[in-house]
Amino acid sequence: MNETGTCMRSFLPSTAVLELTYKCNHACRFCSCPWYGGMIKPGKEMSVDEWKQCITELCEAGITSFAFTGGEMLLKDGWEDIVHHAASLQAYHYEEEDGAIVCKRKRPSLFLLSNGKIMSDRVLDICKMYDANLSMSLPGITTFEQHTCGGTTPEHVLDWFIRAKEKGVRTTAGITVTSENYFELYETVAAALLAGATTILMNRFLPGGRGLTHRELDLTTEQIREFPFTVEKVLAQAGRFGSVGTEFPYCLAHDSRNLKHLSLNTTCGAAKGFFVVGPSGMLRVCNHSPRELVHWKQWNTLMEHPYWRQFIFKDYLPDACKGCTFSGQCDGGCREAAHVCHGSPTAADPALAAYTELPLPRILPN
Repeated sequence: MNETGTCMRSFLPSTAVLELTYKCNHACRFCSCPWYGGMIKPGKEMSVDEWKQCITELCEAGITSFAFTGGEMLLKDGWEDIVHHAASLQAYHYEEEDGAIVCKRKRPSLFLLSNGKIMSDRVLDICKMYDANLSMSLPGITTFEQHTCGGTTPEHVLDWFIRAKEKGVRTTAGITVTSENYFELYETVAAALLAGATTILMNRFLPGGRGLTHRELDLTTEQIREFPFTVEKVLAQAGRFGSVGTEFPYCLAHDSRNLKHLSLNTTCGAAKGFFVVGPSGMLRVCNHSPRELVHWKQWNTLMEHPYWRQFIFKDYLPDACKGCTFSGQCDGGCREAAHVCHGSPTAADPALAAYTELPLPRILPN
């Protein structure tokens, strides 16, 4: 709310993921950007001034966090000006203070996501200046090249984690788990932590984008069940924390109470916790989504869009999940992965598509 007590928040989620460019200098086989899979036709990228206008309006609409990504965001001409502009704005943050919810005006939270190939001290300085979190991708150690198709080297990325720590920059190691790097998952997480990554963000491989033609990367059901516990072991030994970004079906999140250092979600945050502005300014519910809805200038019409409403009101539960005891706390896995693979967000998550009967979790929720 502003100084007069008027609420400034809109129906939009608090986080906007800004895909600054279609361009990338890696060719990752696991990449889910929908324009690489032909499900979105790249449009004309927005200019720096258009991005500034977009960010200003979204900030006034109540956005408190901006995540800059791509493609590779560092390939966007003028990306520094865009980030500087976002940092110059004042967002309305709702926080708990002495048992009450208060509204404070301050800089929006900023997140920069990169593959690290053209990382520089200038990027670190900007992150330090605005207390922005820097995320870099580390899809394996010995398997790094086969996943990125020679984009750079793991040593290069790890060195930038070291340098970021030396400068006091908060960092996240983004690790996508595939069938090919599963065997070295412990070592990959450990290497990131030893290099100074502040936290770990795990994602299970989800078909989409370029990944649609690389289904050999699919995890088995058992690998999906077990990889969080491998990560938990490393985090516990290091006294650090991390999270899983891609939703887990509850029936695969067994013994989840045993995870003390790794948080795991069973519900979908698309259109509720975050949304995406694509390079041409088109809005999507999620970075995995191949469905463009409206241009950002028409964001206030989203509540009338049936696809947005489907996610807002969770009208996407697969038929096989509707009788489940835990359907109120689970969205049946990733709805956009279901959409990409099977044509509808109401279809089964690829991890569950082959199963008609699933075992219940061994640890029940409160």
